[in-house]
Amino acid sequence: MNSFYRRGPLALAFLFLCGCNSLTATTIETINLAIKGNINEIPIEQVTSVEADSLLIKAGAAEGLYVAQNERQGLVDWVGLDESVQTHNGRLTQLVGVGNDVFAPLIKNDPFLLGLSHVSDGTQVIRTVDFPRAYQTGLQQHATYTKGPLERIEILGQLLPHQRIDEQIWMPQLHYKATNYYWLDPDSGQVRRSIQHVAPDFPALDITVTRLPNTEPPK
Repeated sequence: MNSFYRRGPLALAFLFLCGCNSLTATTIETINLAIKGNINEIPIEQVTSVEADSLLIKAGAAEGLYVAQNERQGLVDWVGLDESVQTHNGRLTQLVGVGNDVFAPLIKNDPFLLGLSHVSDGTQVIRTVDFPRAYQTGLQQHATYTKGPLERIEILGQLLPHQRIDEQIWMPQLHYKATNYYWLDPDSGQVRRSIQHVAPDFPALDITVTRLPNTEPPK
């Protein structure tokens, strides 16, 4: 299993060091709130006031904000108070601090490593997914890609054109199927927003990068 686990007070200290003093415990406890069926909405003004790179995640009726702690070649660790998220070029690869943690790393020659904007229709890959707290490891996840249309989608209150890529996933050992959607910035090819399914018992995660790294100054 890869490097990050529950951080508690350490994560909270990091959030405040980043100038994120507008965040509250409910602001950064999205997925746990969603699983419990709680409602939590964050005003756009609060999202854009955060000085560090951040990730807005909507799960069911709950919203949460995570702050970038480390970034290395597209692999980003995002931290909240009790939950941690890791993405790799826009795809969620690790989730820690919820009822059933998820570990789903990319593979060699993965479409997310080669450039998702260049993926061909029908491209297929097989990844391995672990749910360590459920003692389920080595589960196969088949993914098939299709290029969707150029769509105007909402990014922090603005409608902006983005290229959609569809990812159909199938986990035969769990009899689980779902479709993930990724919207790419047409200039950089980076994933700006996505809807991702990580496990059968999880709500769909609507994920927005609040600004593209190295392209937009803090608001």
